[in-house]
Amino acid sequence: MKRSILLTAFAALFAVPASALELAFEPDSSLPLVKINVALKAGSVTDPRDQSGLTNFMGEMLLRGTRLRTKQQIDLALDQMGAMLAVETRPEALIIRGSVLASQIDPFLKLLTEILTQPSFPENEVRKLKSEVVSGILEELADDSTLASRRFNKFLFRGHPYGNPVLGTVKAVEKLNRELIQNHYEKLVRDRLLLIVGAGDTSSGKIEDWGSELAKLRPDTPETAAPAEALPKPEDPASRRLVIIDKPERTQSQIDGGQIGLRMTDSRFFPLYLGNYAFGGGSFSARLMVEIRVKRGWSYGANSFFRHGTQPRSWQFHLYPASKYTPEALSFSLGMVDALKNNGITAEEFDFAQRSLVNSAGFMYNTPRKRVENKLLERTLDLPEGFMRSYGPELAKLKREQVNAALKEFLHPDRMTITVLGTASELKEGLAKAAGVPLDKVEVVPYTEE
Repeated sequence: MKRSILLTAFAALFAVPASALELAFEPDSSLPLVKINVALKAGSVTDPRDQSGLTNFMGEMLLRGTRLRTKQQIDLALDQMGAMLAVETRPEALIIRGSVLASQIDPFLKLLTEILTQPSFPENEVRKLKSEVVSGILEELADDSTLASRRFNKFLFRGHPYGNPVLGTVKAVEKLNRELIQNHYEKLVRDRLLLIVGAGDTSSGKIEDWGSELAKLRPDTPETAAPAEALPKPEDPASRRLVIIDKPERTQSQIDGGQIGLRMTDSRFFPLYLGNYAFGGGSFSARLMVEIRVKRGWSYGANSFFRHGTQPRSWQFHLYPASKYTPEALSFSLGMVDALKNNGITAEEFDFAQRSLVNSAGFMYNTPRKRVENKLLERTLDLPEGFMRSYGPELAKLKREQVNAALKEFLHPDRMTITVLGTASELKEGLAKAAGVPLDKVEVVPYTEE
């Protein structure tokens, strides 16, 4: 494989066949800072079925001790450099995000190499992190909106890795041990899966040399070089499903409805991106917001959005009406999705959405930080080089007929998964009627069930 180095803001690229590690760095002297992101192209989808949360846990443990330093010594060294390190876990990427003063780049890179290549996974830190992660999971369960989103993913992707909660489940996290963490590290932290993306006040040559050394320290072995199991393509159910997440004494409900989405490289992506913006995007002029909040006052907010991956992930709508309006709001929202499929968006909606999105497209890559994030997306989701810069030109050439044709082909209201968090005893019958799902087919699960 090749690795590419971003030499200037004009994206001049060249390839270095030194290893399987990928690297893209943009020099930027506007501030005396350097931002480095070390990503593994493997996130929560790599969690074994009975070890939910393992990837995130392993990533967090990297910062909690090496063969040479304790967690406290790592924290002190970072403080003395004026640096920071944090872990972000996504479905298909584990990212260690770093930031440091340019004058401290050499000791920082040395420390980061130590963290990535000599972790010790100390037992006492494993115990501490278990307590912290379990507390985080319980916080998610206590927040209605977060819990609803977590459960929607679970029920939409039933059994598919995209349904894995990033933090895992309480039961799975409590069973993790040092051996499991070490084995997962040995499998994932290899040059084949490593991606370095950054920007800042240092030379690309310095970051290139560091990346080459890092790759030499973590090469693939015969055991790890075998191709990873391909991520399967998720499928919608054969018919509409309704799941009520039963949480007693709710005065407000959480409604999520949606279906399997599409890849960003799909020819329908840009038409659907524009169509979704008009329907439920981030604007008070979006159809969902106007109908649900402005005209009827059922919910303070209502929106729709895509989530993307190397395989199709999801498209969904979300609103949070008062409990007394929940069945009516669900019925009306599903009717709006039907109308979107059958009639598309209006000429006025199309003109507004296209103008807004094209005018704002340049802000997607107008700073080094945004270009770094774009590069992370492109590399971790297998998108073409420069894909994020194509939004403006691609959206500008769309016609309304293309958007409406894509919406008609893509949307499947009769196969949607619908989840409602609320008090089941008060809502079940009304929701079954609103969703058009037989009462005996409505699933009810307690909110405490993971």
